[in-house]
Amino acid sequence: MLGRYLLTLVRTLTIEGGVAYLLGLCKSRYKLTVVMVNLITHPVLGYLLLVLGYLGMDVTLGVVIILEILVVIVEWQLLVYVYGSPGRHFFIISLLANATSFLVGILLFWV
Repeated sequence: MLGRYLLTLVRTLTIEGGVAYLLGLCKSRYKLTVVMVNLITHPVLGYLLLVLGYLGMDVTLGVVIILEILVVIVEWQLLVYVYGSPGRHFFIISLLANATSFLVGILLFWV
């Protein structure tokens, strides 16, 4: 189970870091911040999904999408908190990075 989690973490860091880089966060400080933000949000999301499953709740695609939307908002706000403006640009980066990572995850693990 730990191995699978670490695999998803590395995949997430690679994909979201790559998307952020392609969308203009090229400097080392931006790359480090994207990694640090994901090291906060990724384990929290994984833990929430684990707890929901443990509690016997159905972890449906809809539930995962709602949680992913919350992750986009949290990551966006963390980037804005660290760097200030441009908030809109950070929202687009967070949205596209998380959407890309989510879709790749679905293709790799659920199909």
